[in-house]
Amino acid sequence: MAVTVRNPVELALERYFKLARRYPGKKYRFDSKGKIVETATLRAHGFLQVDVGSLLRIWLQGGALPGYRAGVELLHNLDGWLCQPDVVICRAEGPPVAQEAPLLAVEVHSRSNTRSELEAKATRYLQHGTPMVWLLYPRTGTLELHVADSPPRTLRGDDLIEGGEVLPGFRIPVSDIFSDAS
Repeated sequence: MAVTVRNPVELALERYFKLARRYPGKKYRFDSKGKIVETATLRAHGFLQVDVGSLLRIWLQGGALPGYRAGVELLHNLDGWLCQPDVVICRAEGPPVAQEAPLLAVEVHSRSNTRSELEAKATRYLQHGTPMVWLLYPRTGTLELHVADSPPRTLRGDDLIEGGEVLPGFRIPVSDIFSDAS
């Protein structure tokens, strides 16, 4: 009798898509450990995702990174860690579930994920090859910048977010990200 052993990532993805089909009005995400959790996106969270994605899209249209796009809640499988950043910059072409780390992963703090959860996600993104991570804290208007091989930095107000080698030429004040946040 032959026994088929299924990959845990495949099983998790199958369960994720099964939940999404069965309960179309509900929202699911992967926590910092890659476990599926049910969540609800609040209006302000969703608006901030779109605002950040739009800022990144406009910048990308300048041609700094041909072949890359900004996206919202794109599913990634990073060496078996399933994650779904709130906003990413990643390659435009590829499989439906990205197998490659995004250039930038952005996570927005909300009631459904604690500060320590976001920091754990930032660490995992960096460990899996994402060179830059932004953790956004709308209530305080701060951005915690995580860059590979550097300590995290907290930016606010007129502090500039500079893309460095990861996002060449990208430069905006933190206040531009939170300008419409309420």
